[in-house]
Amino acid sequence: MQTPFNPSNFLSVAENKGGIAKNSRFSVSIVPPTTMSSSVPAESISFLCKAAEIPSITYDTTEDRVYGIEVLKPYGVTFEPITLSFYNVNNFSPRIFWEEWIDHIQPQRSRNMTYYDNIIGDIKIYHYSEDALEPNPGFENYYCQLNEAWPVKIAESELSWSEDEPDAAAFDVQIQYKYWTSSKRVVGSFNQSAGEYTDSRLAEFDPTDPKNSSKRGF
Repeated sequence: MQTPFNPSNFLSVAENKGGIAKNSRFSVSIVPPTTMSSSVPAESISFLCKAAEIPSITYDTTEDRVYGIEVLKPYGVTFEPITLSFYNVNNFSPRIFWEEWIDHIQPQRSRNMTYYDNIIGDIKIYHYSEDALEPNPGFENYYCQLNEAWPVKIAESELSWSEDEPDAAAFDVQIQYKYWTSSKRVVGSFNQSAGEYTDSRLAEFDPTDPKNSSKRGF
């Protein structure tokens, strides 16, 4: 029998699970498209990321009416974009990196849109516990990877005589991606083509297989 939770034991229970996670203990790894030529190496700006987000996942739903009762059912998945925030430096290298990626997607001179496969990269967000040997990949307690990621928006950098703080010139980058995986969550079906996925699902519902007699629909 499970003992009732006692608020006074909160910290000791949390410590048994590794302690409360600190949101400041993170790092970001950026891998730009292989076809992109940049004057700024991605690894030279990653440490300037001052804020990141672990992405969400949301089911798209529809209401299915069954004998007058509406039942909410899932039919798809939505992966919302995330925001990365960067400190700027005097040579503007963080902003130049993202501007070059944006320009790689659609060069300003030609205005020709680059093929999708040539604009995407990968971004990993790592989180570290307080007792991690060092805050570097390989010592994380959790990470998530944005697969087929690309910048959809670079926000403005505010300049003002009224303030002169590091945050003042910081800027946000909105990142779109196809899907995300994590160290605890691996998604394999996204690597299949539409035809391969359909064939695998049809095989599961083979009517000649007695194990599938109770299955219906997709």
